[in-house]
Amino acid sequence: MGALQPGHLVLILAIVLIVFGPGKLTEIGGQLGKGVREFRQLSEGAPDAPAENRHCTECGALVGAGAAFCSACGRALVGAAQTNGG
Repeated sequence: MGALQPGHLVLILAIVLIVFGPGKLTEIGGQLGKGVREFRQLSEGAPDAPAENRHCTECGALVGAGAAFCSACGRALVGAAQTNGG
């Protein structure tokens, strides 16, 4: 069995639309987006201090100010080279 094809995705979306209805579907989408956003903030570490966060030069992942290694790729971080420029 291969990956889902566009026809499969359309069929799944149609079934979900029939089961939940268009009004409830937008509410579910909003809640799902909010949950994903909160999960990303919690997994990145200190979201309230963006000036202190850095980006990994290898993969570009956002890492905390005190991190010695990138949590995404494992690369050792070096001081000023990864500071957040904006």
